[in-house]
Amino acid sequence: MINFKKINIVLENEIVTSSLKVTNGKIESIGSSSDEQGFDFSDYYLVPGFIDQHIHGSAGFDIMDGTLEAFDEMSKSLLKEGTTSFLGTTITQSFDNIEKTVHLMADAKVSGANLVGVHLEGPFLNKVFKGAQPEQYIIPTDVKMFDKWNKYKNIKIISMAAEVDEAFKLIKHCSKNNIIVSQAHTNATYDISRKAIDNGAKGFTHAYNAMSKLHHRDIGVVGNMLLNNDAYAELICDGIHVSKDAVRLLYKNKGRENIILITDSMRAKYLPDGKSELGGQEVFVKNNEARLADGTLAGSILKMNDGVRNMIEFANVSLVDAVYMASTNPAKNLGLDTKGSIKSGFDADLTVLNKDLEVVMTIVNGKIVYEKELKK
Repeated sequence: MINFKKINIVLENEIVTSSLKVTNGKIESIGSSSDEQGFDFSDYYLVPGFIDQHIHGSAGFDIMDGTLEAFDEMSKSLLKEGTTSFLGTTITQSFDNIEKTVHLMADAKVSGANLVGVHLEGPFLNKVFKGAQPEQYIIPTDVKMFDKWNKYKNIKIISMAAEVDEAFKLIKHCSKNNIIVSQAHTNATYDISRKAIDNGAKGFTHAYNAMSKLHHRDIGVVGNMLLNNDAYAELICDGIHVSKDAVRLLYKNKGRENIILITDSMRAKYLPDGKSELGGQEVFVKNNEARLADGTLAGSILKMNDGVRNMIEFANVSLVDAVYMASTNPAKNLGLDTKGSIKSGFDADLTVLNKDLEVVMTIVNGKIVYEKELKK
């Protein structure tokens, strides 16, 4: 059992100073507690654990390493930023490498943040906006190939370019099977992008990045993203991938209900500046930026609690709304019905933040799995 005698609890629409009790991995109650013993965190916030639906790597490990060790070490490192659940995100690679990694994740047991499924980024992309995706492995959509990868039904999101999907066959197939399609690495026109949503696509991957730009005669994928609130937008809120003004514009158009904060981080997160790797490509990390040799951004080294703090600063939103975008929205998007909010009966996946939004405690499935020594 865990008992918070007094703490500032971040709910979906307000912050209340109250007590909270955790029993058997669940939030048992919010409100008056008769227990005399427990944590008195009156100067701290209790938020629902962050859910990172788009992350490639961390702490020297990458999902495409395709090992149980990599999955586990990543999951443990994410606790330091308050993330309690994540999707292991692939990158465009050979058929065999993708199959090996996706299948291994189906039964993987990790000791840190919950590994709740796979985000398949690529290989069905447009080479024009390949970004840091290895071009030699980019191919047109193939429904049979996708189904082989999804043998164990653990792919939750596929990021793809609608214009390489003839007659939207894969989009329709995924929509019928409750798999989220997110538009990514795409040079689609506005019309094609809109039709992709009409046929079942539900999201836009790493907003603004690697997608056709807004033009006054064809507003492209970026324009469709800003105009259409039938699909969410992922946001890397690091001030590098997306400027402060672009964050404000996105929030003004889509609001908290249609934005999902992500990190899109790669293996160099938590490591010193220097050389790293992504998808077999050399990456150079300096001043919080990860880039290929030609200067192309190659994922991020963003931590989720920093993304939340940046969202508050860049778009002048409340902590309640920023947490909603980092926890509640991804839970709703992924169908994690007992995660993403602080409610009685929900999973006790919780994060304690100080007033500077630094993580001081992370709780997963009712167990304290990370603690930072508190300043006295």
